[in-house]
Amino acid sequence: MANGSNLTPLAVKLGMRYYEEQNLLFGSVGGFECAVREQPDKKMMMVHVVAKPASGEATGMENLLEHMKEEQEAVSAAVYENFTASLRLNTAVAQDPQQLAGEILRQIIDFARQRAYQPCCSGCGRTKDIRRFLLDGGARMLCPACRAKAEAELTDQWQRKKFSHHSPLKGFIVVLLVLLIGATAWIGIYTSGHSAMLVGVAMTILSFLGYQYMAGRMKKGSVIGILLGILVTVFVCHNLCVAFELVVAIGQQQEITITSALFFIPTFLKDPTNREVYFLQLGLSVLAAALAAAPMLWMVHYSWHHKERLESLEEPTA
Repeated sequence: MANGSNLTPLAVKLGMRYYEEQNLLFGSVGGFECAVREQPDKKMMMVHVVAKPASGEATGMENLLEHMKEEQEAVSAAVYENFTASLRLNTAVAQDPQQLAGEILRQIIDFARQRAYQPCCSGCGRTKDIRRFLLDGGARMLCPACRAKAEAELTDQWQRKKFSHHSPLKGFIVVLLVLLIGATAWIGIYTSGHSAMLVGVAMTILSFLGYQYMAGRMKKGSVIGILLGILVTVFVCHNLCVAFELVVAIGQQQEITITSALFFIPTFLKDPTNREVYFLQLGLSVLAAALAAAPMLWMVHYSWHHKERLESLEEPTA
């Protein structure tokens, strides 16, 4: 609560629940769902009553709110939208904002009961299976369908915020550079007499992170493209390393180039022992890249299926 007044006395008086962190009152008063929220930084207090007219005509409620706005100097705005009567109280003008909020709630509820209004979903007006939810710091009454729609919108907001860049071309260029640099490092480390499998791990992780940073949320095509690019790079690097070994081994007896050694690999693999060692080393390299790709793929899967959930405040009320 950011320097707001404590709404506990009003909560006790009206029989509502006080959510101190949001400085929010939410609950049923006279059979209607009501909310009161103070925003001290804006010097205002919002009052809401969710009520659906039985006849479908909302002019009566609109007239009531307009009358309140004219009668009370502290009421700076009053509207009836989405089956919700909302009033904004200027706390700098009102002598006792809590008392005024209580009086306004009673007037609206008395009017709603006299005109046979019903509590309902603030999204579609459904009167069955509605629940209280916290949405963007405010309280909403929602049916299952409107809740799903609101959560989908929250998820879209989360994804737009998390993946702010949208340039697949830049993402492709970054992945290509990572693979080229990785292949160069792989060959360099291997020819110096060390294992280069960790290069494949780094190459895989940097490819995914680099693409997401530059291109944003990944699509299935980009994921498949990166995986194929990594596999091709690992395969090419492995064969270049084998060719280097052949150059070293055969070069002691006769002159041979890397290109010739690459073409000689199929003949080299006809020997069962050579074939076993070749595929064992290739398998280990692919396995290292796959293990590195696993958490990256989980991260992508999470971005595809992540759901922002509304915080439920109460059990079903209707």
